[in-house]
Amino acid sequence: MSDADPPLSCPSAQPDMVDARVFGVVTGPADDPRVAYLKANAVVGDEALATLGEVDPTRIFRFAARCETSRCAQFDGQHCALAKRIVERLAPVVDTLPSCQIRPTCRWFHEIGEAACRRCPQVVTLVPPEQNGLRRAAAVPEEVAAR
Repeated sequence: MSDADPPLSCPSAQPDMVDARVFGVVTGPADDPRVAYLKANAVVGDEALATLGEVDPTRIFRFAARCETSRCAQFDGQHCALAKRIVERLAPVVDTLPSCQIRPTCRWFHEIGEAACRRCPQVVTLVPPEQNGLRRAAAVPEEVAAR
């Protein structure tokens, strides 16, 4: 990546992170959610989020934001360890790549490629208790969390 390239995006971001934007909507049953990818940019500002009341915005939306690299517990110093674990531990859920507006800057795609995209639709921020595989993939290893 050259200095002229935009910063890489985290596809598993929180709504309060730098440059956060919605790129998907969580759909499907609670025990097997899927992300439906938006075709165009959607701005979900503080006013819109406030209308959700007590509902956590990440239950409804999937956010991307500027990757925080060393400020993130999932970053191993060079790569996103979360993306690596997702590809290693979860089976693909789609045969063709989802139409995704963040792919050009997505850290997961940049580092791992299509294998990450084929698993991405099953990744949600708030993992249902029934999703043990995703829960294990998302968990920060104890030795990293202790830093």
